[in-house]
Amino acid sequence: MKTSVAFWLGISFALFGFGSSLQCYSCPGGSTSSCEVKQDCNQGEDSCLTVKAEGTTYTSCVRYADCDFMTLAVRFTLPGFEFSCCQSNLCNAKKESLMEKFKNFFG
Repeated sequence: MKTSVAFWLGISFALFGFGSSLQCYSCPGGSTSSCEVKQDCNQGEDSCLTVKAEGTTYTSCVRYADCDFMTLAVRFTLPGFEFSCCQSNLCNAKKESLMEKFKNFFG
């Protein structure tokens, strides 16, 4: 009996995870500065997306399968956009330049 309960618990965790979801920064309307809004991704959204175009950065949760140019070009009708997807918590944070880090460190 104990073996079958442990077996089914193991299967449940393997299929549904441990109840934690990926967390990404989410500014789907775009931001010209750092996005500080954190979002727990929905089931099936296994990546964090960053789209950059014309000085604005758009961030959100997305399915990794949708991280391709053609899919994103339909969703973001922006000329000359660049995108990246990553798969760890809050990995789509704005990357600070060396000069920005220096300014933030010294105030």
